Amino acid sequence: MDKNMELLLQKLDEKLDRQAEQITQSVTRNVMEGIDDKMNKLMEENKYLKNKMSELESKINLLESEKRKNNLVFFGVEEEGKSETELVDYIKETIEGTGVHINSQEINKVYRIGRKTENRNRPVVASFTTIWKKHLILKNKPNLPPNIYVKEDYSKETLEIRKQLQPQVEEEKKKGNIAYIKKDKLIVIKPKDNSREKRKRETSGSPGQSNQKKASTNNVLKNTTQPPSKNHRSEIIRPNILDYIEKTRSDPQPNSPKN
Repeated sequence: MDKNMELLLQKLDEKLDRQAEQITQSVTRNVMEGIDDKMNKLMEENKYLKNKMSELESKINLLESEKRKNNLVFFGVEEEGKSETELVDYIKETIEGTGVHINSQEINKVYRIGRKTENRNRPVVASFTTIWKKHLILKNKPNLPPNIYVKEDYSKETLEIRKQLQPQVEEEKKKGNIAYIKKDKLIVIKPKDNSREKRKRETSGSPGQSNQKKASTNNVLKNTTQPPSKNHRSEIIRPNILDYIEKTRSDPQPNSPKN
C-alpha cells in the first residue's frame, strides 16, 4: 500500500512538473510575443520620428540658406568708433571703392556677429535687397582694400562641411584637377587631354590642305567631264573615219573601166 502511494505521488509530482513547465513556456511565449509586438511598434515609431527629424532638419537648413542667400560677411572692419549708421556708410563706401555703385536703400541691414572682445574686430554681416547685387560685389572683391575681405554667409553646419572638404580640394589640385567648393559640395573638373586633341588635329589636317585637296579633285573631275572645245574637237578623228582609211589601204584599188 505504501509503495502504491509513493508511485502515485511520484506520478502526480511528475505531472505537476510537466504542467508547470508547459505553463511557464506558454507564459514566456506570450510575454515574448507581446514584447516583440511592442518593440516592433517602438521601432516603427522611432523610424517615423527619425524621418520626420530629417525632414525638419532639411526644411530648417533650407530656411537658413534662404535667410542668408543675400548676405555677405565682411572681415577686418574696425569696430571702434562706428555706430550702426556709420557702419552702413562705411560698408557702402567700401563697396563703391571696388567700382560697384550701390544705394543705401539696397542695403537691408548691417550687424556684427560674435562676442565682443578686446583687440579683435568682429565680422560684419551685410544683407542686400537683391541677390544680383551680392554677386556683383563678390565679382569685384579683388578691388577691396588690403585689410578687408568678404565671404558668403553660411550656417555653422555648412561651414563645418566646407572645412572637412578643404583637404580633398588640396588633394585634387595636386593631381592637376580643377577643384573648388560650391556651398557644401565638392566640384572637381578634370582637364582635357591635350595630346589626344593634338593627335586629332594632326590626323584631320589643316583646313587649307583639305581645301586644296578638294579643289584639285574638283579640277580633275571637271577636266574629265567637261566636253572638248571646238579646236580640240577638230583634232580628234572619229572611229568610223579611221576604219574607213584603214580599209582603203588594205584593199587593192579597183581597175579603171576599159573603154
